[in-house]
Amino acid sequence: MQLFDPLDRMIGGMTEIDWDALIDATAAKAYRFALGLCGNEEDAKELVQEAYAKAMGRIGTHDASQPFEAWFLTVLKHLYLDGARRHERRYGQSLDHPIDETGLTVADAVADTREMSLLERLERQENSRLVRRAMRALTPDARAVLMMIDLEGLGYEQAAAVMGCPLNTLRSRIVRARTALKERLLALEVTL
Repeated sequence: MQLFDPLDRMIGGMTEIDWDALIDATAAKAYRFALGLCGNEEDAKELVQEAYAKAMGRIGTHDASQPFEAWFLTVLKHLYLDGARRHERRYGQSLDHPIDETGLTVADAVADTREMSLLERLERQENSRLVRRAMRALTPDARAVLMMIDLEGLGYEQAAAVMGCPLNTLRSRIVRARTALKERLLALEVTL
């Protein structure tokens, strides 16, 4: 009998995977991650389904010494980023685009004078609709790193593995992502 432990370990030279057990073990986190990236339930469900289909076809590339979940979230993230890049090429507009006749850009118009912890203020004031709107305005990479670390509670090392970057790069990305989110929230006049 071939066994599979859905907590990332292959046992006894297994050649077949119990995908039902694996999906049961990872689906909730994958969906939450996808929902944070996509911003709506329908796209999140479709993204998760596509990611599982891709993972099934590429399971041979998974390093069994590494957590399946991190590998799978990487697959999901790459599918999302590929789609976001295609969309951006077709419909995107730069934050450096002038917003008035003086040449002022959205990036120039944001003032950052507040010091209190962003997440504490957002939780206290329950501005979830504006937060989701601000998250959608971030780059896909920034949204992904915020979702993994600040919302899903992944550690920096696991998030770095999912993002496919060194730990120090991940740390600088999270700082830039938090700063960008704060700027977007200030632009939306969220009271922080």
